[in-house]
Amino acid sequence: MALDQGADAARRDPVGFARIQWQTWSPPGWFTDSEFAETAKSFRNPDWGAITLHGYRSRWLAEPDDPRYAESQQRLEQIETLSTPTLMIQGAADRCDEPATSEGLERYFRGPYRRIVLEGVGHFPPREAPERVADLLVEHLSESFPAGSRRP
Repeated sequence: MALDQGADAARRDPVGFARIQWQTWSPPGWFTDSEFAETAKSFRNPDWGAITLHGYRSRWLAEPDDPRYAESQQRLEQIETLSTPTLMIQGAADRCDEPATSEGLERYFRGPYRRIVLEGVGHFPPREAPERVADLLVEHLSESFPAGSRRP
C-alpha cells in the first residue's frame, strides 16, 4: 500500500485486496469464507479504500498529512510521553507489523503501560482472538479506572 500501484489495486478491487491481507498478514485458518464474505460487505463502502489507505500510507510516510490538522500535529510532536494508561495488544504472528516493532516503547509512557503479544495471532487481534482481547480490555479498564474513581 505504500506504493502507488498497491494503492491503485486496493481502490480497484477492495474485496480482493482485503482478502490478500487477511490471508497473508495472519496465520492460516483464522477465518472462514462466510466470515470473510460477511465482513467484505463493508469493503465495498465508498469510503473504505480512502480510509484504509490513508491509515497505512500516512504511517509509512507514503501520503502527506492533511494540512487541516497541521496545528494539532505540531502540538502532538511536542509531547514526549503519555500519561494515559495504555494497553498495547499485538499478534506474535503479525506478518505486516512485526512484533519487534512494538518492543521497547515503554519510555514513551509515564502512566501505566502494558504490552501483550498474543501467540498464534496475526495482524487482526480483535478479529482473530476476540474473547482474549475483550478480557484484556476489561482487565485494563478495570485496573486503570476502578469503579467509583474519577479519571485523572
